[in-house]
Amino acid sequence: MGGHRQSNQTDSVKPSSSLPSKLQEATKDHHQRSGRAPLPQIEKGGNQVMDPAWYMGEISRSEAERYLRRVNRDGAFLVRDSSNRSYDQPYTLVVLFQDKVYNIQIRRNDKGFMLGTGLKVSESFERVSDIVNQHKHMPLLLIDAKNRVSSQQNQCALTYPAGN
Repeated sequence: MGGHRQSNQTDSVKPSSSLPSKLQEATKDHHQRSGRAPLPQIEKGGNQVMDPAWYMGEISRSEAERYLRRVNRDGAFLVRDSSNRSYDQPYTLVVLFQDKVYNIQIRRNDKGFMLGTGLKVSESFERVSDIVNQHKHMPLLLIDAKNRVSSQQNQCALTYPAGN
């Protein structure tokens, strides 16, 4: 009635080309304030999706161990979301070597990501996938958290992805 026709178009709302980056910044700021890590599937700037062959997302330590035990070979590995889901420690690298499972922290720093506690000098990587690729070729030093005084140091390359 009244000759007014409703349009399905929203002429007054124009898409902004900067909207995705603004949303990304707002999400990052929110996660930093809340102490929670951003969505883990997309890394740094959204430029890389982690490989499902080794990235398992939000699974528990025991679930990660089950995946590794299915492969049951030295060098079986996966990356899972960290149990505490903090911005500074978003992921954990889980490795099977000599029938023992190692959970290694993946931490954020100002240059990207690094392995371990950060107490000793550690190499930084732009992406988590760079860590994985490096340690496919260069063995990783495995430290037994329950037996740190042992002089035995095991090294293992990331050989068998235990993901999906």
